[in-house]
Amino acid sequence: MDLRLIFHSIHNVMLAEELLLQDGLAIDMQPVPRVISSDCGMCLAARSVDLPRIKVCLAKAPFTSPIEIYQSPTADDHQIPRFERLSTL
Repeated sequence: MDLRLIFHSIHNVMLAEELLLQDGLAIDMQPVPRVISSDCGMCLAARSVDLPRIKVCLAKAPFTSPIEIYQSPTADDHQIPRFERLSTL
């Protein structure tokens, strides 16, 4: 899972998790990586191949703040992960 969906409240994380799981997407709630900051300590990890479906699914919900999407180009688990900001929903 190379994407991280960053939210600014735990309520938004939980709402997004519920919506994405209902849509059959593979996601995982995780702590926000230290190289990324947010007001909330949790984020959702997802696969980049699912990004179009994620965007459609999350567009249906009334989130209270923007969702930031980051991708990690680091494939080696032994490296310190790097993340590049892709977009904001």
